[in-house]
Amino acid sequence: MYFFSGGGDLRVIGKQAFYFCGMDSLQLPDSLEVLDESAFFKCCNLTSVVIPPNVRYLGKWIFHGCNRLQYLEIRHDPEFIGEWIINKAATIRCYKGSKVDRYCQQSGFKVEYFS
Repeated sequence: MYFFSGGGDLRVIGKQAFYFCGMDSLQLPDSLEVLDESAFFKCCNLTSVVIPPNVRYLGKWIFHGCNRLQYLEIRHDPEFIGEWIINKAATIRCYKGSKVDRYCQQSGFKVEYFS
């Protein structure tokens, strides 16, 4: 598992920061606010990711090209969600009626709802 440490100071993961990285799991810190464009593009071994509640910006293609990604969990409504954040084969888990749900419906992504 790959996780970030540093006393909760990490606020931004920049463009292509982990492009084509071989990590198979990921734990993002609660301090995170921005996942910029293509941050984890083509991280082909990732299978699931949970977006922390303070993330307000999800750039385009952040997990696109992650061919093994099955689930992306988003339990809040970020201010911005870019295009194609995942591949069509993956599923976004969110709350029914949320901004994330509307994004999934408009983009044609598979969705599962929290109860």
